[in-house]
Amino acid sequence: MGEKSKVVQQFDRSGEAYLTSQVHAKGQDLEWIRELAMRSPGEKALDIATGAGHTAFLLSGCIKHVVALDVTPKMVKLASDEAKRRKIRNLTFVLGDAEALPFIDSYFDLVTCRIAAHHFPNVKKAVQEMYRVLHHDGLLILIDNIVPDDADSARLLNQIEKLRDPSHHESLTLNRWHRLFTEAGFSEVSCYRTWTTPMDIPEWLDRAKTPPSDREMIYALFEQAKQDKWVDNQTIFLQKVMWVCRKNQP
Repeated sequence: MGEKSKVVQQFDRSGEAYLTSQVHAKGQDLEWIRELAMRSPGEKALDIATGAGHTAFLLSGCIKHVVALDVTPKMVKLASDEAKRRKIRNLTFVLGDAEALPFIDSYFDLVTCRIAAHHFPNVKKAVQEMYRVLHHDGLLILIDNIVPDDADSARLLNQIEKLRDPSHHESLTLNRWHRLFTEAGFSEVSCYRTWTTPMDIPEWLDRAKTPPSDREMIYALFEQAKQDKWVDNQTIFLQKVMWVCRKNQP
């Protein structure tokens, strides 16, 4: 099965849980996005891999028109139905691929992508597409999980993530992210915030509907991870980063 088919299959099974997940619906990072969006002039925003739509809903309150894109038909319908329930009228939903955005060059003033890029098989291409569709002086806000610089710890954490959710592709280090943004052409690249999100492990596994056999393997791997201090009893401490990048052209 292709990587993108795994994403569609996974969120067909578990999508509803992301609509009510407190981490996704009410994370502090949503307020940080709001603050930046309010300070950034522009009328058109794109939320990539919108999932249950939480970032798009927020942007609709401060941007004239918002487009929310996702590769999974079920998530597009789920978020679209929720937008109708909330009576949001300046929000358009599009089925599409982050690595081949169906938009013309330099169209959006703001692009967001929140807690999703670790699902992208070709994240380099996705970042290039984000740059392409941004207008001159446009802003990219990207939030995702990160892994430690230590190669063994990074490999172990990604292995656990993929067992939990087969659509997980790879979480990156800070250095790899920075390199992707500069190589894409962003002239201003800021590691705006880093923080830790403690997650209750059973709830974390339940949200992804991880089967029992994979849970057993995950708990066995957690025994190896305890020395790295990002897992403790029934809690995993996920590291996140918020990048703010501006597209400036001569």
